[in-house]
Amino acid sequence: MKKILVIYFTQTGQAKSAIDASLKSFVQDSNYEIDYELISPKVPFSYPWGYQEFMDAFPENVFGIPMELQPLKINPEKNYDLIVIAYQPWFLSVCRPISSFLQTPEAKKLLNGKPVITIINCRNMWLGAQEKMKKYLKDLNANLVGNLVFPDHSSNLTSLVTVLAFELKGVKEKFMGFFPRYGINQKDLDAASGVGEEIKSCLEKNNYSSLQPKIVQANLNFLRANIMIMEGRGRAMFPIYANYIRKKGNSGNPARKTRVRIFGIVLPTAILLLSPIITIVARLTPIIVPGKMKREIAYYQQTGLKS
Repeated sequence: MKKILVIYFTQTGQAKSAIDASLKSFVQDSNYEIDYELISPKVPFSYPWGYQEFMDAFPENVFGIPMELQPLKINPEKNYDLIVIAYQPWFLSVCRPISSFLQTPEAKKLLNGKPVITIINCRNMWLGAQEKMKKYLKDLNANLVGNLVFPDHSSNLTSLVTVLAFELKGVKEKFMGFFPRYGINQKDLDAASGVGEEIKSCLEKNNYSSLQPKIVQANLNFLRANIMIMEGRGRAMFPIYANYIRKKGNSGNPARKTRVRIFGIVLPTAILLLSPIITIVARLTPIIVPGKMKREIAYYQQTGLKS
């Protein structure tokens, strides 16, 4: 019997929906045993979030500073044939509960030498988080063999409004009567079922070379040029501002409230102002620098790490 471990974090259930769609072909097959491990912080995050609390999570998440977690329910000595890690990008980085787990001795035992598939559910920016995930997995001697992405397909500005309504108000359906429902697209969930069959085939053959091309073919590595450019600017600036906030203390320290509040104003304002400009730049880039965008997309659609 093949053994699969699913490690995940979720507050809203969207990650579990993506997992269930991707592993649908395994669930009722007695040849496979699936263990699910929900990573839980010792002190849970609120949901819905308060805006100040949401922004205060930014610095520690950017730097991947570990937080205390609840003990694992599974046996870390158990030998699995495949590991699935489902997570969300927070502030262009791996969400803190999952990054904390990946820095534990238990993660080292479980992932050492194992094939790993990542499943991401997000607004639209996941590249920086996945680059950090690749580094974590490399340090754990794990082998990333596939990456499925389930984004919100709305425009950047629309999804900015709907994700804030989703995270801060718990609004999952249409917001204010005309903003669309935030979250995973049913079309992507349907496409994931076919990818699940490929995962099963690869697991049986112990050869995953065909998996990532199948994921890309199913459009489950969704990329937009303007989002790539905007994310690149954020990845350059976020560590600087995160360090600026942390100079006033650790998470929850009242001394850093003003700096967190300023960041909470600057971030959505920057997205609002820069989105139209970056969209124009993204359309001009293939003309000014032929092939550059194609090379970038080709890199992010594979599982390797830049040398």
